[in-house]
Amino acid sequence: MKDTKRITYGRTSVYNLNYHLIWGTKYRNKVLKGHVEEVLKQSLYDIASKYGFTIAHMEIGKDDHIYLLV
Repeated sequence: MKDTKRITYGRTSVYNLNYHLIWGTKYRNKVLKGHVEEVLKQSLYDIASKYGFTIAHMEIGKDDHIYLLV
């Protein structure tokens, strides 16, 4: 099944560009939980809408790193 909403059509090309970003906290401190997690997620969604891109998937793993599929 094709996801046609994520395909971009140019004049001479068709493409689907995704970025998989992973980053962690300094010293792997477990701070991404509770209220901090909610604020971080909302901030990332706000930045995405401001600059015109979408976050296809976001997950915080073990409270010390975050995965984004943009």
